Amino acid sequence: MTWSVSGWEAKPWSASHLAPLFTQLTADETAPVWARRAVRFIHRFAREHGQSPSFREVFAELAAHDPDAAVHQEAWSSASLRYLTMVHWRRRGWIRFRREPRTLRSGPAAGELFTPTVARDMPMRQSDL
Repeated sequence: MTWSVSGWEAKPWSASHLAPLFTQLTADETAPVWARRAVRFIHRFAREHGQSPSFREVFAELAAHDPDAAVHQEAWSSASLRYLTMVHWRRRGWIRFRREPRTLRSGPAAGELFTPTVARDMPMRQSDL
């Protein structure tokens, strides 16, 4: 990234190694599928551990479902990508969190991720159940 008179010329999510995965995680067509997986993991983790997962733990789980994980390896481990994706999902109402660690929860609109309209966007895998 370079500095210009008007500010940064490139946004963190536009970096060539981050952009493809960020786009996949936030695009209208694919974001609901990833967010649904995240919400399921958040609920399962909270049941099993008695606390919410960290962003890193959620993204490690999501990476396990990415057929291109090897190509996206650096992006999956990017703190910037994790945070920006979570902010995007929070704005959609799918998740919620506070500044404190381990406050990640499903959001008020998380139920829409499990409606038939979203569910038919992409076929569910056995691992999504």
